[in-house]
Amino acid sequence: MSLKILFCASEATPFAKTGGLADVAGSLPEALAALGCDVRLLMPLYPCVDRGGDTLKIFAEWIPIPVGIHTYHVHFWQWMHPSSYPVYFMEKDEFFHRPNLYVHPLRGDYEDNAQRFITFSRAVCALCKHLDWIPDVLHLHDWQTACAAAYQHFLWRYDPAFSRVRTLLTIHNLAHQGLFPESYFSLTGLPPEAYTIEGMEFYGQCNFLKAGIAYSHRISTVSPRYAREILEPKQGFGLDGILRRRQEDLVGILNGIDADRWDPARDTLIPAPFDADRLEGKKACKDHVMQELDFPQTLRDDPLCVVVSRLVHQKGIDLILDALDDMMDLSVCLAVLGTGDPHLEKLLEQAQSRHPERVRVVLAFDEALAHRLEAGGDLFLMPSRYEPCGLNQMYSMRYGTIPIVAATGGLDDSVVDAAQNPHTGTGFKFYEHTREAFLGALKAALEAHRDAPRWRELQRRAMSEDFSWRRAARSYLALYEDMLAR
Repeated sequence: MSLKILFCASEATPFAKTGGLADVAGSLPEALAALGCDVRLLMPLYPCVDRGGDTLKIFAEWIPIPVGIHTYHVHFWQWMHPSSYPVYFMEKDEFFHRPNLYVHPLRGDYEDNAQRFITFSRAVCALCKHLDWIPDVLHLHDWQTACAAAYQHFLWRYDPAFSRVRTLLTIHNLAHQGLFPESYFSLTGLPPEAYTIEGMEFYGQCNFLKAGIAYSHRISTVSPRYAREILEPKQGFGLDGILRRRQEDLVGILNGIDADRWDPARDTLIPAPFDADRLEGKKACKDHVMQELDFPQTLRDDPLCVVVSRLVHQKGIDLILDALDDMMDLSVCLAVLGTGDPHLEKLLEQAQSRHPERVRVVLAFDEALAHRLEAGGDLFLMPSRYEPCGLNQMYSMRYGTIPIVAATGGLDDSVVDAAQNPHTGTGFKFYEHTREAFLGALKAALEAHRDAPRWRELQRRAMSEDFSWRRAARSYLALYEDMLAR
């Protein structure tokens, strides 16, 4: 009998995405289905999901969901496109028919985020009953669905159908916790014993993620090192204490990537295909992107460093800016693609003005250009202060673009330092978050780049790494089976 898994997530590719959570929720179910699981996905129905034609079919209407003194009514839809697993959407336009998933572009977080995601979390049980399908494992993701673990612990498990359901909470980024005033606890419908220092209470506030940590049967993060880092105050964001108490139930599983969409041999968004054994096409990709970004012809054989990132403090963009003048002295070119902090955007534009020949900054979200930069770059810069998993370093290795990363979180787990391990390395790391350490790793990479045979071998090793979801799915399947065996 196949294992029944229900994924509950606030976003999932290809329907809605703001970050890596969507990649996991969209790709991992398919990989689990390929392993024989009966896996399904529930997410909110946003306006970016196409409701036209026969793509979506409604199957349950006016389902009552209690939230505080109110009762909201929701509708359930099923995605009818042929796929390896069913996808369900909860429709509540009052909450989810908005241009952005979590924040107003001018006013910040939606002030009713608590009501929105309490409704979504409580709808999980209603969906299962209307499907007459009860999962073995309820796989929750981040604070938006973490309350479902508390509902299972305090309410649903007393229903005979739900008594054996196990909950797994995956933390994608501990910095985002779902914090709300204490008065909001009454909206949850949970008993008073859920609002304690051992449960949802957090310095006089409601902490949805903390509730998930407290009441899930198991907890996972998106890389082994991040699972260790969040046990310490520096990256614990105030939750390191409860995580240490749950340490025996915490595991880190490195995320995967969509190996079909990010495949240089079949990528239709790049000018020339290539693979680990035939790297000629990569040179054509570099020539194309250097010309596209209007780098001078005389510089087009110089090493090209690329950055594809949210432009925020976490990603270490300021470290690149601090080291930029020294980088230019090393005769490299730099191409940056992304959007984010207006202050960092302005500093990057000023850097381009200061070095008009060697720096190009594109302040946009451009998926096609991201693929071309991954394919055409020589080095990928990822100096994150913390990184639960990271995906771009995996994309880069798959495209033979050697990453330079800070030794943190999933970056440390996925990249083998070629400076310390010359015969097995797949990139270069720096171990202190300083300008000097970053430049040291860059210089080591440039030294390797000057040795053509060594560089080609480094590229082949990096391109041969298996970062597919098949690998991650096998680890999750083993975790599910362990949860049920307990």
